[in-house]
Amino acid sequence: MDARTIEFFALAAVSGSSIAAGYISRERGWLAEEFSRKIHWFTIVFLWSTAGLFALWNLDPNPHNIWVLAIEPLLVIIPAFLMVPLAKAIGLRRNQVGVLAVAAGLRNSGFALGAFLAYAILPAGHLLRQQGALGPQAVDKLSIEALAYGMLVVMTMSMAVVIFLFPLAQHFGDQRKDDDTIGRIIYKSFVDWKAMLFYSAALGIALAYLRVPFPTVVHDWYLLKVLIFVGSATAYFGIGLRLHVDHLWLHARSHAVVAVVKFIATPLATLLLLLIARNLGLASPPPLLQQTLLLMAFMPMAIQGVMVSNLFHLDARMAGSVWLVNTVIFLTVVLPVILVVVPRL
Repeated sequence: MDARTIEFFALAAVSGSSIAAGYISRERGWLAEEFSRKIHWFTIVFLWSTAGLFALWNLDPNPHNIWVLAIEPLLVIIPAFLMVPLAKAIGLRRNQVGVLAVAAGLRNSGFALGAFLAYAILPAGHLLRQQGALGPQAVDKLSIEALAYGMLVVMTMSMAVVIFLFPLAQHFGDQRKDDDTIGRIIYKSFVDWKAMLFYSAALGIALAYLRVPFPTVVHDWYLLKVLIFVGSATAYFGIGLRLHVDHLWLHARSHAVVAVVKFIATPLATLLLLLIARNLGLASPPPLLQQTLLLMAFMPMAIQGVMVSNLFHLDARMAGSVWLVNTVIFLTVVLPVILVVVPRL
């Protein structure tokens, strides 16, 4: 078992035990459910923002990276708007249609899942094709580059969610007199402290393209890995505090529809967009970027979908149920296939 595989299973163990610890803490009355807000605020503003800065500072300053800005917003819009007629067809209420649309457009592509998977498994494909000829330093470089691509996807997806999914969620939500206007909500999304993740990522990209030397102490002290593990632990602990497992299967049809859109329709749309990009007569995306985009297309619903449902008065309890079941389907069915197939693409 190589080092990347060990790291992946270690992160999975940390994440799972953190969810359990958060759930037990709430059930036994040690911590209130609302404490998860403070935990997630700290995680986003300090841990993930710093990790995003370091990861994107390692980005290859290649003009082909612009493909992410072209493709990723479509992978938010297409699944979300495809979901609307499907959710209506199975007889959901208006605020439940909004939940499924948000679930379809938001993927767990960050450090806690998608970006770390890119870091852990994509270099294995290069090792297979080059028959293990790459040395440890070259593999580390590929891993960090894949992680940087993953964070570039996350940053682009986050902007697309605010611009396109927020108005869609508001359209299906239960409006209240004291609610902010959609313009105000979008504005706040870019000036709130939680937007630090976006700005630190932008700084990392700027430093990469300006070719500012990356600080060796980050590599020498394994700071990026520490941030990923600690950030995952705090993020999933906060999720555990808010986790409710009762009545999960009341929305069985919704779970099935979300699974089809997330794990079949979105990857097919990604593959189609990549094929179009390759045949436009322009410089196509680099192979590692293509693999990263395809890997990210399989990611399950992000926990931010529950937060958006809360923000716009959608069915938040249903959103939590959809998030949990979709994640379990991913971990038990989709992920084993990914671990075998994606590195060989």
